[in-house]
Amino acid sequence: MDRAGAAHAGRFGRTATREARLRAYLRVNLLAIWTTVLALVVLRLVLGPSRTIVGNLAALLGCGLLLLAAEVLAARDRSAAAAGVTVVATWLVALAITWVGPFLTPVGLLALLLPLVIVADHLAPRLRTPAVAATVVLSSVLAVIGVARWPAYEASHPVTTSTVLIVALFVSVLVTVLVAGLRDYVLRLGERTRELEESRARLAVAAIEARRSIERDLHDGAQQRLATIAVDLGRVTRMWEQHPEQARTILHGLQGQLEAGIRELRDLAHGIYPPLLGERGLVGALPAAARRTILPCTVDVHALGRHSPSVEAAVYFCCTEAIHNADRHSGGSLITVQASDDEGPERGLRFSVSDDGHGFDPTAVRSTHGLTGMRDRIRAAGGELRITSAPGHGTTVEGHFAPRTKPRH
Repeated sequence: MDRAGAAHAGRFGRTATREARLRAYLRVNLLAIWTTVLALVVLRLVLGPSRTIVGNLAALLGCGLLLLAAEVLAARDRSAAAAGVTVVATWLVALAITWVGPFLTPVGLLALLLPLVIVADHLAPRLRTPAVAATVVLSSVLAVIGVARWPAYEASHPVTTSTVLIVALFVSVLVTVLVAGLRDYVLRLGERTRELEESRARLAVAAIEARRSIERDLHDGAQQRLATIAVDLGRVTRMWEQHPEQARTILHGLQGQLEAGIRELRDLAHGIYPPLLGERGLVGALPAAARRTILPCTVDVHALGRHSPSVEAAVYFCCTEAIHNADRHSGGSLITVQASDDEGPERGLRFSVSDDGHGFDPTAVRSTHGLTGMRDRIRAAGGELRITSAPGHGTTVEGHFAPRTKPRH
């Protein structure tokens, strides 16, 4: 893969950053939970026996163990599963503390909001709406539990110092986590807005440059050839009666020039948008692109269906750029292209272009126009691009489109 074309590997980071943020959120939650557990243990020792403290300790310990499991899943790059476990853990602890201490109902309601603010975007797309709906239902359930259990609880558990301290402890911890999550969400939104604005500006400039490139190709290629043909036709007209043999020779040469002009226009049109992509999608267009390489290039697209034109175009031009870079600059012996649909009823799309070349150090390479254009094109179509490489281990360009729209048939 081209060293220059593989720049920005350090900034494929939107996916990597999202994963890092999820792990950071889990660590903050674990710290908050185990700190609260420690504080409750201290309260138990200072204030004496309390079923409320013991019940809340049990709930927090269960939540802490589930979050540890989520941390393990996140470390293994299973962010969707980690987010799901985190949501379930939060639901369980909210229900448990409300059941143990009805006076903690507001705390439970506050806890229910945390996953929606911080980890909802890590859930599988088909689970986000059900998660929101379940949160709404659970809010009602918590309110009912609190109201139903409050009279009996109040009769046997008068307000004490431990009650006040428990409420203060839970509220302060949850509000801290919630505010931190909201702040992170706002920062992410602002970062995403800036990235979109910058990407839009780059795409506009790239579109202008592409038009200029097409104009130059037409002027220097087909236009010049057609002008030559027009001049030769004029010569043939003037020479036909006096020098018919020379005129026939010129006409014979014009046929080859016309064929060459047609090929140039066809190649130019193919570069703008290959007809095969529109007719057969990536299944037809990617193998055709692979046949134009010098290095051997294998293509596996047997598990791929049709997608929206914008997604197919983004994937095609990103793959052809990566194939071109690997073919020219990787120094390898094989290029591998893969594209497939995600499993499940709502299909996403994954693709990758890898080589076994000399690779590069992502931290030592600066961003370039080629890779920035690839990233912008994939982002504009709603996907994410990731590039991994190491000296002596080749380079892989991989992208993913979440299942946002129904595939085109």
